[in-house]
Amino acid sequence: MQNRNVDRLWIFSNTAKKIYQTNVLGETLHSIDVDPEWQIAGICVTREEELLVCCKGDRTIKKCTKSGSVIDLINLAPLKPISVCTSWSTGEILVGAIDGSISDEDAFATSTGRRVVFKYTQSGEKTVEIQFESLGVPLFTVPWKIQVGTNGDIAVCNMKSEKEGEIILLDKYGRLKFRYRGNESNMDEKTTKFCPVGLCFDDKSNVVVSEAHSYSVQLIDTEGKFLGTLYRNRRYPPTDIVRGCNGDLMVGCSQGKVHILKSN
Repeated sequence: MQNRNVDRLWIFSNTAKKIYQTNVLGETLHSIDVDPEWQIAGICVTREEELLVCCKGDRTIKKCTKSGSVIDLINLAPLKPISVCTSWSTGEILVGAIDGSISDEDAFATSTGRRVVFKYTQSGEKTVEIQFESLGVPLFTVPWKIQVGTNGDIAVCNMKSEKEGEIILLDKYGRLKFRYRGNESNMDEKTTKFCPVGLCFDDKSNVVVSEAHSYSVQLIDTEGKFLGTLYRNRRYPPTDIVRGCNGDLMVGCSQGKVHILKSN
């Protein structure tokens, strides 16, 4: 799920093998057919309102232009891209990737192979590679989702298993600021694991996280402190979250539901 304008939203349907652009009423404005061989891992919208598609299958980031053409913008082979985002302030593209020899099933079981976040220019030229915390210590297990704040901070959903992860916050140079592993008082009574499934930044550069086990949207400040719960829905658990240019938060939930949290 991804948006740039307040009144339009891009949603990928794995079942229908299409990417849809809808309005706030749920009406389809545009759709793009998806080749199953792409194996889409994520989508995002550039500030020029062109769609980027992260494709594990052929190891590329594709750009869907306003004219309707689809081009390979970035080729990451032999690495496998698993997440993509763009900076609204600079236009930079960030991509999370792992070694292409690592299967999805083995991604958590082994620590071998590269796990990295790249920065690219709008034209697809690589500028920064972020891989280690210090002295060869890896930063990431699976950098599953990425977002960039207006101050340049980089937030990563780093998954350690299918049901547990952490939020890693880096500065614009890729230096570690903190690792957030959840707030125990906000966890579901049946588990103490933290499972971030979506993230974005608010207008104060705080990190907003949708968390699976507590069915909630949480707010984390710039120093890694839990500030509170913004939203909770057990019937339709949050699965993703994006911020519109007006500050509203659009929460993607199960069964195709999207809830809008108005900015104050």
